Amino acid sequence: MNKPVTIYTTKTCGFCRATKEFFQEHGVEYQEVDVGSDQDQARAMIEKSGQMGVPVTVIGEGEGEAVIVGYDRERLAAELGINA
Repeated sequence: MNKPVTIYTTKTCGFCRATKEFFQEHGVEYQEVDVGSDQDQARAMIEKSGQMGVPVTVIGEGEGEAVIVGYDRERLAAELGINA
């Protein structure tokens, strides 16, 4: 079962790039939302995560969604069922 993956980023964020590279290495499809250019999406990210920093990755949806703040390789792998 593939869970939807959304990553909230900014153009200058190194940890955002690292997270996207992790996804690409493991063939994870994701939707990227640039909160640096979209204030509505930035507010939505803050409501979801309680944080203003990026990246924020949301895996899954509804009750079972996981919100991961920062580049946490181990937690990303665990939530996605990846042996990393």
